[in-house]
Amino acid sequence: MALISLVFNVSVTAATSRPTLKINNDRYDHQIQINGQTNVYYRFESSQDFLNWSPVRSYFYHTNNANAHQYWNEGTDGNMEYIRAAMYPTNWVTMNNSIPDNCPEHDNLNIVFRTNAAHIYITSTHPTDYVVNNNVCNENWTGCPNFAPILDVYQGPFLKQNVYDVGTIYVIITRLEEFWRPLGMTFKKDGITIQTNITFIEFGGNIPGTTKFPIYGVIYTDGYLRWIPFPPVNFESICFGNSVLIGPAEIENRPHADISIADFRTATKTLNITYRDGGTAILDPNTISRTSATAKITVGYSTAKSTCTLRSMYVADGNSDCDQVVWTDNSNVIRTNSVMPFYSTSGKSWLFKRHERSLQRESAPNTRITFD
Repeated sequence: MALISLVFNVSVTAATSRPTLKINNDRYDHQIQINGQTNVYYRFESSQDFLNWSPVRSYFYHTNNANAHQYWNEGTDGNMEYIRAAMYPTNWVTMNNSIPDNCPEHDNLNIVFRTNAAHIYITSTHPTDYVVNNNVCNENWTGCPNFAPILDVYQGPFLKQNVYDVGTIYVIITRLEEFWRPLGMTFKKDGITIQTNITFIEFGGNIPGTTKFPIYGVIYTDGYLRWIPFPPVNFESICFGNSVLIGPAEIENRPHADISIADFRTATKTLNITYRDGGTAILDPNTISRTSATAKITVGYSTAKSTCTLRSMYVADGNSDCDQVVWTDNSNVIRTNSVMPFYSTSGKSWLFKRHERSLQRESAPNTRITFD
């Protein structure tokens, strides 16, 4: 284990707000006590040379209570590691809670939005910065730790069932035998319970003028929404890429907003969602074409902690599902930033896109998040 040495504390706000840190070492883990401004978010950052700093795990909320936060590292014996605490602005609208990662199957991009919105619009469009040559969606575990994913709880038995089909749109529910959340959601149709412990719900439909009926959306019991347009004429299907977590999620390394009930209303073809921690949402999945797909979410939950969160994979430019963010600020100025150093902004619309062709899933779409 590398020696951890407390040498520097930093705040992204005024110098008078800088925290003081106290570290307690033992052989296996490290407890760090923060004394500083309360009711704000901090996270630890580490460096080997004082010049290049990397975030360590997620931002956490610092309250009036005395908090000892565990810090864990995998350093090599003999390396000196320096630690600082970075404080986020109190009036944030976007929080980049992303962590560097070498595994292409980890959602290490974690960009949180907090705004008092009535509606969220998630719009997916095909890549425009390069020509898509294939729709191969194979997994890529190069650079990943050599361990199996943790799947906490038995959900099964496995079930897959078509619960609605009118030709232009259909709905499929699936229960996996294992999933990382302890409970699945109850699926209802027009208020009547159809199945319990459902892991995810898929939406599909007919491409007008064809006999094709591809899947274009899926929502999971942990609140994650994945949305894609119909494939272009030269492909039978395209890959999923970015996810948007919808619901009252905590700020965490792997945030979630567990759904207790998902009620599909056949008259409106919308999904009424009830969350385990309180609040509701209505998912309208009906705007879909070969060029774009928009999911409209009516917000009925508390947005005090977060409104939604963009989750995706980034190892490097050319090995990611998203490498740039383009947003329109409150002065209607369009700005572009690389996704990892992207910082707190206020604005009206954010486009998360892949600027460079990726090693995998190159057909996965761009994702725009808009509020009103």
